[in-house]
Amino acid sequence: MKYLGVDWGLKMIGLAVSEGELAAPWQSIKVHSFKQAIAVISALAREGSFEKIVIGQPEREMGKIAQKAGGVLQKRGFPVIMADETMSTKDAREQMIKLGMGRKRRRDDNAVAAAIILQRFLEESNQK
Repeated sequence: MKYLGVDWGLKMIGLAVSEGELAAPWQSIKVHSFKQAIAVISALAREGSFEKIVIGQPEREMGKIAQKAGGVLQKRGFPVIMADETMSTKDAREQMIKLGMGRKRRRDDNAVAAAIILQRFLEESNQK
């Protein structure tokens, strides 16, 4: 199954991919509005023939926005799964530091965070 992992943000959205048991960072996209973010993710999901979209579910207000995004994408015909994203950005930064990445390259931690969200989902799904 081909998955698209999403680390939702107001300005930057991280994307990751998986076609098996391992998730990999793909890209980060800069967005200026919710509508633009939905349009870009929809286009990428369609072009990439992703079978499921896994969106990280943060807490509070951002969680409501991510949930809304999931609902809109579902209405557009994409199977969406909301997954816990607790500490994904912190874990992404720590991984990047361990890999010896400089501060400039660590600024773009969104795709790595998306990969962490997607990897956790894949691991939880395999345990069931």
